[in-house]
Amino acid sequence: MDTILIIGAGAAGLMAAYELSAAGYPVMVLEATERAGGRILTQRGNGFSIPVEAGAEFIHGSLPVTLKLLDQAGITYQPVEGRMLRVSNGEWVHQDLFTGDWQELMQQMGQLTEDMPIDVFLDTYFSDQRYALLRTSVRGFAEGYDLVDLRRASTLALYQEWQEEGEGQYRVEGGYGKLIHYLEEQSLTRGCVIHFSKPVRTVRWQKDRVELECVDGEIFTGRRVVITASLGILQRTPGTPSSIVFSPDILAYRQAAQEMGYGSVIKVLMEFKTSFWEEGIGFVLSDEPVPTWWTQNPPSDRLLTAWIAATAMRNFQALSAGDQLRTCIRSLASIFKVGEDIVREQLVACSIHDWMKAPYIRGGYSYETVGSEAARKQMRQPVEDTLFFSGEALYEGQALATVEAALCSGQEAAEKIKARP
Repeated sequence: MDTILIIGAGAAGLMAAYELSAAGYPVMVLEATERAGGRILTQRGNGFSIPVEAGAEFIHGSLPVTLKLLDQAGITYQPVEGRMLRVSNGEWVHQDLFTGDWQELMQQMGQLTEDMPIDVFLDTYFSDQRYALLRTSVRGFAEGYDLVDLRRASTLALYQEWQEEGEGQYRVEGGYGKLIHYLEEQSLTRGCVIHFSKPVRTVRWQKDRVELECVDGEIFTGRRVVITASLGILQRTPGTPSSIVFSPDILAYRQAAQEMGYGSVIKVLMEFKTSFWEEGIGFVLSDEPVPTWWTQNPPSDRLLTAWIAATAMRNFQALSAGDQLRTCIRSLASIFKVGEDIVREQLVACSIHDWMKAPYIRGGYSYETVGSEAARKQMRQPVEDTLFFSGEALYEGQALATVEAALCSGQEAAEKIKARP
């Protein structure tokens, strides 16, 4: 049986390896970096008292594939607690984000018969001054949480996603890295081979034969390949750093990748000696330079996480490392109405992770654009039963842009290959 090659040892790639190796296929995974996980990055040490998530963190609801794998691996998870609140002009808005005008917004979105960018939707239906706070909240939430470009993002897709926001969320105890370790170990036990620090530069292919050339010149061959590189890599111009060249070219697929949305984010983790914020707070959306924060209740009442996207991210990226830290401290002091010196004195550990700077990922996760459905359909079609694309951006279902999406896509790619003679 000829080898199945997989590009990428993130959630999608490892899930494909897990399924294919279980079915008896010889599998070889080429991972560009020195570790498995991709956009899952559970960090330990560096001054933190608990494992912290520099990448994916939440299980967004009762997601069947994720929860089944966790149960199989004996990995526990727990519900996320706390309310989502807003801070505007230094004042707390003591109203849950998803009440009041938000209900009117959702009703209008649900009545939409033709898709349009969310920015156009807000200007069309909620332009009145009395909706000013709603517009700010929606734009901040869409940019900050969904990582969208407001000029491109699908209103209908956001509506479908936001309908699920009331469903409970969970965290993996000890971090998502435990799930990655389980998939990796299970695949290796079944004979899968994983090569690290092997970024693929060129995919040479013809029907039923693939040759992968890595940046260091080493070549690997197989019958088929599952390509789980992030959309940020697939959107790069061939020949530029960290891009992948296909020979012969697959222009329709490269164009389809460009039609899909992909956003980036900076995640900041800060642990303190004691908490200086009100108990019961879950998520905070503000108009500070570092606008979005959340707590870790449970498992820790001393860890705060910042999520910086869109304009706030670009402004943050322009700062020196020292100014970035000072901006985080200043934002927290303003939000929680405490002195900057108190925040600084209480800080015991800090980690800043800019996903745009990860050379073989280059971003956070995908989002739906107006018209991206056709592009995704194109990408989901195997190329002459030889090239199979997979990843969270290619998932079709309710759990968009999640670890569940990546796992399902990897599972689906494996099923497609197993269905071939």
